[in-house]
Amino acid sequence: MGLDEVFKVLSKGVLLSINSQKQSDEAKFLMVEENFDELSRIMKQLGFILNGENGYFYLSKKEKMNDVELQAFLNNHKNILLCIAILKQLFPYLESGTVLKQTDFIVQLKQKEDSLLEQKFEYIFKTQDLMESVERFFDLLEKNHILEKKESDSKDAYLVLRALEYYVKIVQSTVA
Repeated sequence: MGLDEVFKVLSKGVLLSINSQKQSDEAKFLMVEENFDELSRIMKQLGFILNGENGYFYLSKKEKMNDVELQAFLNNHKNILLCIAILKQLFPYLESGTVLKQTDFIVQLKQKEDSLLEQKFEYIFKTQDLMESVERFFDLLEKNHILEKKESDSKDAYLVLRALEYYVKIVQSTVA
């Protein structure tokens, strides 16, 4: 594992979580202070900041986003932010390291009987088919490195990654 390999991953906009099985090598590499400092120095020269918070890492711009950039970011990430809001609405105490099952998610969703939740799902996934929406919901969270499918006997078990906190902070800051 080297700086170039970690840079390739981070430059794609990936949030690296220390508790990810798939990207643990990259995250562990950045946990070494010398590696983090060296990549951070290189990123500063390129106009970026290497951020490391609570076991997850990501790149950001040096300058604060202006209103246009912030609006573009929110528009590009609105579905994932809505999914995080839904996830925290159904499982308010969900945190990094928790194992979440699709079947448990479906049970919680059905028990809520919340028409606003159903509308959010329809808005995000453009379908009224609950099972299809849930599949796409979990796929979106996995694609954005918030959940990671567990390598176990259970087909529907997902590990909640540390990167969840990044999005929760954004959701909380837009609600506050």
